[in-house]
Amino acid sequence: MMIDYIIVGYGIAGLSFAFKLIKKKKDFVIIDTPETNSTFQSGAVLNPTILKRYTISWKGSDFLKFAKKFYVEFENEYNVKVFHKIMIHRYFSKKQEQNDWIVASGLKSLENYLDHQVINEDNDPILLKNGYGIVKNTAKIYPKLLLDTFKLNLKKNNFINKKFDYKKLEIFKEYVEYGNFKSKKIVFCEGVGIKNNIFFNYLPIESLKGEYLLINSPKLSSKYILKSSIYIIPLEKKLFWVGSTYDFNDKSQKKTKKGYNFLLSKLNSFISVPFEVIDHKIGFRPVVKDRRPILGRHPKYENLILYNGLGTRGLMLAPLLSKWLYEYTSDNKEFNNEISINRYKELYKN
Repeated sequence: MMIDYIIVGYGIAGLSFAFKLIKKKKDFVIIDTPETNSTFQSGAVLNPTILKRYTISWKGSDFLKFAKKFYVEFENEYNVKVFHKIMIHRYFSKKQEQNDWIVASGLKSLENYLDHQVINEDNDPILLKNGYGIVKNTAKIYPKLLLDTFKLNLKKNNFINKKFDYKKLEIFKEYVEYGNFKSKKIVFCEGVGIKNNIFFNYLPIESLKGEYLLINSPKLSSKYILKSSIYIIPLEKKLFWVGSTYDFNDKSQKKTKKGYNFLLSKLNSFISVPFEVIDHKIGFRPVVKDRRPILGRHPKYENLILYNGLGTRGLMLAPLLSKWLYEYTSDNKEFNNEISINRYKELYKN
């Protein structure tokens, strides 16, 4: 039996593309061992602003608007709550940052996100006493619940929980064959696992390691996301995600004392309330030097398609990227050249 798509990789890219295929009544199979993907480890904030530089991410408003619709549709489809509107309190480490905030909040590109007012009230749990600004129209996602729910509702033959063996893929002009599956197309969205992909590992996709803490803090408010040099993101039952570090050089799968101490130091200089470290974890994000995703067909094999490089904002980017990729693979509708695989065609050696 011929199916329409094989999807390699089950993070937010694989999920959102598969969700699109279900809506379009296409046949597919997902192949992955999802415990290793970066979506499980994500801090899961939908925020198009870059608060370090007070700019908007590339097409950030478009991605955010579409992502919100996607997660609401997902919730309605599966009767589960994965999307939560929540504002960010951006705390300032020095007075000058207040002026920077006021200037940035007046920019047309940021007016829908940065509230113009600087709030100087004394907030007991917060050690930083230079005020804060509010980031509006943001949200958080529960990625593990999202992935678990979708997988649970898939038909049994739609998911193969096994590591993909690239050497076993047979490529023909009109289809590919892998094990018992024949498919018109195969979409690779394995994130940092691309390093093992013999067809696409020529691309400049790097793994960005991040370490984070899971803490319990009964006296810390869960009403807002807190941001200074780190994020403190409320989860449930007074648990909070704290992170993250950014390390391009360390490719090991090990947690580091350096990362732990860095986060602990930042946390102790940010909040005054007691907390307990419950866990210390790592994750890897697939990032591209120009900070753009990479989508498109293999230079030689047209039925091999790449969907990667979503970086640290995958949960916000994936819903709209999946729409574009479906239109590209089914209707040959072109998408923005800035995310096309063709921008790296000179790196491919036949």
